[in-house]
Amino acid sequence: MRRFFFLFVFAVFLIFPRALSADGFTQAGISFARGDFMGAEILLSEYLQKNPDNEKAKTLYQRIAVKLSKDALDEGDDEDARKYAEKAYELNPKDETAAALYNATKKLKKEKVEPQEIKKQKIDMEKPVFKSFPASKPETVTKVEYQTRTEYKTLTEYKTKEIIRQVAEVPEWIWLSIALNAALIFGVYLVYHHKKETGKEVYGNYIRAKMMLANALKYDPEVVKKQLGPARAAELFKLLSPANMPEDISIKLVESNRAFTDINPVPRLTADVIELAEVFLENPKEVAEFIKPFLYHKDNRVRGNAVKIMFKHDSKLALKVLKEMASSDDRWQKISAVWVCEQVASHDTLNLLAMLGASSDAGVALACAAALKKLKKEGK
Repeated sequence: MRRFFFLFVFAVFLIFPRALSADGFTQAGISFARGDFMGAEILLSEYLQKNPDNEKAKTLYQRIAVKLSKDALDEGDDEDARKYAEKAYELNPKDETAAALYNATKKLKKEKVEPQEIKKQKIDMEKPVFKSFPASKPETVTKVEYQTRTEYKTLTEYKTKEIIRQVAEVPEWIWLSIALNAALIFGVYLVYHHKKETGKEVYGNYIRAKMMLANALKYDPEVVKKQLGPARAAELFKLLSPANMPEDISIKLVESNRAFTDINPVPRLTADVIELAEVFLENPKEVAEFIKPFLYHKDNRVRGNAVKIMFKHDSKLALKVLKEMASSDDRWQKISAVWVCEQVASHDTLNLLAMLGASSDAGVALACAAALKKLKKEGK
């Protein structure tokens, strides 16, 4: 609407300049329409001093002040830009354009040094006087020319002997140090290579035994024991004991011509092996001895499976380890403790489950809620 109003005013001023009274506002409008913004600003400023309540004059003056402020900014005149922006802002602080221009110009320095005010100071320095020296004659370098093949061969032999002499002067301890460093590097490589190959062999045996046990579980355990014999089944299972099991191995799996590096499936497989202890070890004492080292395993999955099985053989020890897991700072240890409490479902584990339900960790609290809901559904 404001734009249409100004266009209407401009058209009236251009077409019927004499139809209106020749007061300051009319003259300012004519100057504005002709592009004389400076003259229009002066006329409107005088007019507003006499007629401060004229809203149309205020609106036109604010528009002119904004235009003059922007032009001053383009010309690098920060002082005029700030002056006109302040005038526009004072007339209508709610106008977004005037407010933005005012905030931008008030950050500029109030003092501006014009280029013509900068005076270049000339520093007069006395020219230093240097002592004159007689010009030195250029030194003449005698160039040795070898005209015969014999002289060139003699020079080559001399350079060769000089190189041999310099090499011979290298201290023996330097050569010894180089040899020792080379031997050390080679030794480290051999140890690393041997350890890597040994780890692969151990891991291969572990996977092979695990696959055999997994296949055996497809059949009745008694049938498997009859086929293998109890001693052979126990011997096969003990291949998976912690003494024969790698703690941490990163292997390279290749599947469909794609390589996945740094995969460590040992903890998950170890947890599965613990579940098989009661199947392949007939003596409960052997089962407890086999599982006991896993109670202090660093992996939460392995530790949780071991605690669950140990409740059948030594509930006091299992409850002690379970409380340690529940009070651990590791959230995954707590979540595994919730799983054990759900699986065992004894009086002590249910009390511990209620305590874990008040944990500030959202993951632990959700796991407790799910476990309690499942136990309630099962009527435990």
